[in-house]
This record gives sequence, structure tokens and C-alpha cells, in this order.
Amino acid sequence: MSRILILSCGTRDLLVRYFKKSSFEKVVGADCSELAPALYEADAHYLIPRMKDPGYFDAVFAICEKEKINVVLPLQEDELNLIAENRRRFEDRGILAVVSPVEVLNLCRDKYAFYKYMKGKGTAVLPTYDSISDFEKAFSDHEIEFPVFVKPVRGAGSIGAMKVTCMEVLKALFEHSEEPLLVQKLCEGREFGIDLYVDLISKRPVDFFAKEKLRMRAGETEKSVTSTDPILKEFVLRAVQNLAVAGPIDMDVFFQDGQYYLSEINPRFGGGFPHAYVSGMNTPEYIARNAAGWENESYLEIKRKKLYVLKYSDVMAIEAPLQS
Repeated sequence: MSRILILSCGTRDLLVRYFKKSSFEKVVGADCSELAPALYEADAHYLIPRMKDPGYFDAVFAICEKEKINVVLPLQEDELNLIAENRRRFEDRGILAVVSPVEVLNLCRDKYAFYKYMKGKGTAVLPTYDSISDFEKAFSDHEIEFPVFVKPVRGAGSIGAMKVTCMEVLKALFEHSEEPLLVQKLCEGREFGIDLYVDLISKRPVDFFAKEKLRMRAGETEKSVTSTDPILKEFVLRAVQNLAVAGPIDMDVFFQDGQYYLSEINPRFGGGFPHAYVSGMNTPEYIARNAAGWENESYLEIKRKKLYVLKYSDVMAIEAPLQS
């Protein structure tokens, strides 16, 4: 039986519950905040230093030894890279790190490098520019027009992303931004969120789920409906062949003017995963099977029924938080 440590569990209460329903013998949560509610959903929970603190790995490995952990799952963007860069340290302890190769993480995190790479592979992507001069040339050549979408090159969770309607504001943003920005064609068509699982042993996609995003809040899907378009499925599976991703994958796709466009790939659990789970995509169990040394069978041909998923707020009351 396997035991999993979920790092930076934060507010991912539902995800922790899903893992507790899987065949994992024990689900352990860890976070740097004693007020992370998902901690208290786990079978055991621990406070750990922030990932940049020198005692981080000592704390993580101490938990792994105490709890006999053999699977570690990072959820936070920067922590993905940290765990991937130190994968060998986990493997030497017999622990499976559920994370894509660091080269893939770096490519997906750099939105402009990702755009160039996927475009070079023939995948339809939204026109993207990483400098004002390149954008001005494209604008003067009538290749793009306002409004446009601006976001950090290495952004996450829609932080710093915004719609811009004129050149004056765009130039001001580029001039005063503390981090590199990119400009992307504003797609006002339909938006889809994709959940994919790439088997950690066979390295092949074994399950796929698509939902149309009906309403967003704070960068996460608040209301969505199942999508069963086979053309979207084919587009996604063809695109992901170009990257050595592994484990749970979150993707954003737009549909405009009769065509799908890939926006980004995030090699991790997405915030909209609960829709996939209630529709039958049991990623926690896929991870458990891989941890036991078994390849997962393919569920790519399963027909999902149409479901609307409506996210809402909930609360948790505890008598006292964990003490460090």
C-alpha cells in the first residue's frame, strides 16, 4: 500500500478528499501556513518551512521517513520546479515524485518560449509578442489590433493578466513592469479547460476531460459544463505529443472563428479538476496505481455525460491551528 505526501496543499480540500477516497493507505498534507484548510482534511498534517528556506528539504524528508511516504505530490508552481530539480534525492529514498521533467516545467512556465515552441511544432497558438517593438510592427502591418491581452511571461494563476485597449497604456505597462511581459491576441471566443493524465510508467495519455468555462473568478473556473467535442480532444492529444509531460496536466484552449487555439499547458492539477473528478476521471487512483508499479489502462474512449459544475465557498472551523 502506498502513502502520499501532498505539498502546499493550501485550499485544495476537495483534492485531499479525493485522494483519501483512493487506494492510498494514508494521505499526508504539508504547508508552510498553519491556516491552510486542506491540512486538516488529511490523515496527518505538518507545518514545513517555506520552500526557499534552508530547512525545507530536511523537514520534507523527515516527514517522508516518519510517515513511510513513497509518493510526493507538489501543487504549487515554484515547488514543482524545486521537486523536479531534486527528483534524484527522492528516488534515492524510494519516493516517486509526481512531477514532469524540469525542462518541460521551465518551457511551460515561460509563456513566450512555450508559444514559440508549440508554434514551431505546428500547433495553433494565439499570436504572441514579447516586446513593444515587435508588437508595434505587427500592429502597423494589421496583423493584430486592440484590445489585447497582457500577462507576465512567467505568470501563474492569472496574476498580473489584464485586457489593454490602447497603445499608450500598453507602453506604460512595459515601461514600468518589474517583470517581463508579453502581449497576446485577445480571444473573446469560448474557453475550455482540459484535464489530462499522462501515465508515469507508459508515458502515454490515459484519460482526458474537457469542460467549457462559463464563468471565472480569481483565475479559476467557477462554473463550467462538460464538453464532448471529438475535434477538441484530437487537438489536445496531438498538441501534448510534443511535450514529455507526466502525471496530472491542466490545459487552456480557446475556440474562435471556427478553430481551436492552445493557450497554455500547466503540468499540475488545475483548479477546475473537481469537474473532471465528478465526471469519472479518477486521477488520484491513477497515481496510486503507478506508485504500485502498474500501468493504467486507457480511458480515452469513455463517453462522459454532460454535467454542469458550480463552485461555491465553504468554511472550516478548527479549535486551534498547528504549532511549528
